[in-house]
Amino acid sequence: MTRRFSADLPHGGTAFGVMLRSLRRAARLTLEELSQASGVSVRALGDMERGRSRGPQRRTVDALAAALELDREQRQRLQRLADAGRERGGPAAPPYLLRTVPDFTGRRQELADLEALAKGDRTRVVVLFGPGGQGKTTLAAQTARQLAARHFPDGCVSVQLHGMSDTPLPAAEALVLLLTALGHPPDRIPVDPMAREAVYRATLSTRRVLVVLDDAADEAQARPLLPDAEGSFVLVTSRRPLTGLEGVRRIRLGALSGRESATLLERILGTPRTDGEAEAINRLADLCGHLPLALRIVGNRLSSRPAWTPTRLADQLADEEGRLGSLVAGDLAVRGALALSYRQLTAPRRLLFRRLSLLPGHETGPHLAAVLAGDDDPTAVQDALDLLVERGLLEEPTPGRYAFHDLVRLFAREQLRTEEPVSPVEAAALRMADWLLRSASAAGRWFEAPGAPEPWPGATPAFVPASADEAEEWLSTERAHWAGALRIMFEAERHEEVVHTARTLYWFSDRWDTWPEWRTLFTYGVRSAAALGDPAAQAHQLNCLAWTYSVGGGQYQQAEEHARQALELATQAGDSGQQGWAWTYIAGACTRLDRPAEAARAAEEAVRLFGTTGDRAGLAVSRRVLGSALREAGRAEEALAVHRGLLGTDAGDAPGFQEFAQAILRHQIARDLLALRRWREAVEAYRAVITPATHGGTDRFKAQALTGLATALEHCGDLAEARARLAEAHRLFTTAGDTAAAERTAASLERLAARTADAHATPDPGARSTKQGVCPRRRPC
Repeated sequence: MTRRFSADLPHGGTAFGVMLRSLRRAARLTLEELSQASGVSVRALGDMERGRSRGPQRRTVDALAAALELDREQRQRLQRLADAGRERGGPAAPPYLLRTVPDFTGRRQELADLEALAKGDRTRVVVLFGPGGQGKTTLAAQTARQLAARHFPDGCVSVQLHGMSDTPLPAAEALVLLLTALGHPPDRIPVDPMAREAVYRATLSTRRVLVVLDDAADEAQARPLLPDAEGSFVLVTSRRPLTGLEGVRRIRLGALSGRESATLLERILGTPRTDGEAEAINRLADLCGHLPLALRIVGNRLSSRPAWTPTRLADQLADEEGRLGSLVAGDLAVRGALALSYRQLTAPRRLLFRRLSLLPGHETGPHLAAVLAGDDDPTAVQDALDLLVERGLLEEPTPGRYAFHDLVRLFAREQLRTEEPVSPVEAAALRMADWLLRSASAAGRWFEAPGAPEPWPGATPAFVPASADEAEEWLSTERAHWAGALRIMFEAERHEEVVHTARTLYWFSDRWDTWPEWRTLFTYGVRSAAALGDPAAQAHQLNCLAWTYSVGGGQYQQAEEHARQALELATQAGDSGQQGWAWTYIAGACTRLDRPAEAARAAEEAVRLFGTTGDRAGLAVSRRVLGSALREAGRAEEALAVHRGLLGTDAGDAPGFQEFAQAILRHQIARDLLALRRWREAVEAYRAVITPATHGGTDRFKAQALTGLATALEHCGDLAEARARLAEAHRLFTTAGDTAAAERTAASLERLAARTADAHATPDPGARSTKQGVCPRRRPC
C-alpha cells in the first residue's frame, strides 16, 4: 500500500517527524488511533512528530510501520531517517549516498560530456538513461566524485527514487530528504507540496550544488525535483529517456567497448589472474554482451573462486540455456535487473517482448513483429516496440529496426518457455515462417522471367513489394529471417513451399552471389525436393547448391560432387535442362581444379544439351564456361573467339541478366588477351569492362578487373598506374571480405613497389598473369 504526503499537514518536526506525520495523515489516523494500533503512547508520538524525539529505536519504528501498513521500501526509508536522527554532533547525513568503485572503467566520452554540460550555463538538467545493467548509477557516482570538488563548491546531494520498484519514492517524500540533506531545518520544511518545491528551488538557485536523482520512474516523479534555470545542476538516472521533461539534455548509456570490457575484468581480477588469459577474457566479455552488470558478476564470481580460470567460466557461460542462471553473484543478477523492466509492461507488450525471441535474425521491423504478435495493426505494434526501446528492453540500431541485446534475448526466451504453452508458441513461429517465405517469394518474382508462379495463399497477407528496388531492399534487410524460416517450414513438412521459395529466388541469387544464405536455401531445397520424391526438382536444387559452393565459397571439390549428383538425378528424370546445368558446373569446378581438358569436354556437352532445350541463358553460360576452360587449357585464341562470339547474343528473359552477361563477357575477353600476352589490347579491353549495375556485391568484380588491368599495365611499362590500380583493388577486396585475394594483392603491391624503386629492373618476359576467378555458373557471375 503506497503512502503519500498529505497536502494539509502542519509545519514542524525533524525529517523523521515530517515523514511520520505525512504517513499518519495519509492513513487517515489520529494520534490516538495510531497509538492504539502501534502500542506507542500518544505523548511519544507527539514528541516524534514535533521533533523532540529525533530518532526512535528500531523496535518502535517497526511497530509504527506495522500499524501504518507500510511496504518494505517505505519501512526502510522511515528507518533510515530514524537512524540519521540519532546521530549527534552536527546535521544529519544525506539519506542516500552514491558509492563509487575503485575499478571504474571507460565512459570517457560520457564523463567529458557531463563535465562540459556542468561547466556551462545553459543546461541545468541531464538525464542519463539506458537499459538496466549498463552502470548508470556507477557513472553518476563517478561523475559526482570527479566534478563536485571542481565545479560544485556547495557540495553534492543525492536521493534514490526507487523508480523500478513497485512503490517508487513519491516526489514529496524525496523533497523532504533532499531539503534535509541540503541543511534545511526540518521544522521549517513546508507541508504543502507546492510550497516544498518552491523552497527547494529557491535553495538550489542560491547555491552551486550537484543533485543526483538516481533511478527515476517517470517524468511525474522527476519534474518536481528539477531546479530553475540558474544555480545548481541535476543529474537524473533512469531506464527511460523521460522524453516529457523540457529543457534537459539526454545521454544514452550503452554497452562498453570490447577493450573497455576486457579492462574492467582485468581490474576486478588483478594481473595474476589475467596474465596469459587474454583470449578467455575477451571471450567472457563477448558472452556478457559487454554489459557492465554482467561483467561485474563474472569478475566477482572469479574473484570468489581462486581455483577457477577465466576459460572455465567462459565454457560454462557458452551454454545459452544456462547463461542467465550463471550470471549471478550474491544479490547481483542480470535476470533480476531485466525482470524489473519486464514486470512494468502490460500483458500485450509482455507477449510481444516474449514472441520477439522467436525471430531467426537479429533485427526486425514492425510488420514482422506484428505477425509474431498476431496483431493486424503494424502501427500499434510499432508504438509498442518504441515503448520497449524506451524501457530499455529493445535497441533501435537504425530508425524503424529493433533488436535485442544478446542477454535480453535469452531473458525473453526464458519468459516465453515459462509463461506460454508450447502449442501457441509453435503456431506463432510457423505463422511467422510462412509469412516470411511467402513474402520472399513475392519479392523474388520481380527478378524472375515473366510468368513466375505466385506465392501460395496464407491467413496473414504477405509483404508484396511495389517495385524491384523495394523487393531487393526487403530481401536484403530480412535475409537472416527468411533464411531462418526455412528450418521451421521444413520441420513442419511444408516441403512444397520450401521448394517454391528456392525457385522464385533463383535469379535473385545472382545479384548477391556471395550471401551465405543461398547455401541454406538450396540445402533445404534439396532436402524438401527429396522428401517430395521429385528427382527433377532435387537435381535443380543440387545444381543451385553446387553453384553456392563454387561461387560463394571456392569449394570446388564439393561443387563438383553436388553437380554430379544432380547429373545422375536429372538423367533418371529425363531432364535435359538440368543435365546441361550439371555439366556446366562440373566444367567450372574442373577448370578451378586444374583439369582444363576435362572441363572443356564437360562444357561442350552442356552446350550440346542446351542447344536441344532452347535455354538461351544456359547456352550463353555454358559457352562462356567453355571459353574459360579453353583458355586454361592453353587454347586462348579459341577462347577469345568463343567469348567474342557471345557479345550481343540474347541471354534470356530474366530481368537484368543481359547486362550482367555482357559485363562478364567483356571481363573474360580481357583475360583472354592477357593470356595471349597482348598487353596493350588487354589494357583497352579492361578499360571497357563495365561493372554490372544490376547486381549487388560488385566490389569483388571491380577488384578482379582492376587486378587484371594492373597486370597488363605493368607489362606495358606503366608502373605508376599499375600500382594505383592494385591499391584500389586491395581496398575493394578488403571491403568485400575476400581476405585471400586481399593478401595476394598486397603481396603484388609490395613486389611492384620494389620493382618501381629499382630503376634498373627489367620486365620479366616470362611473367604470367595472375589466374583470376572463373565463374562456373549457369549464368555469368
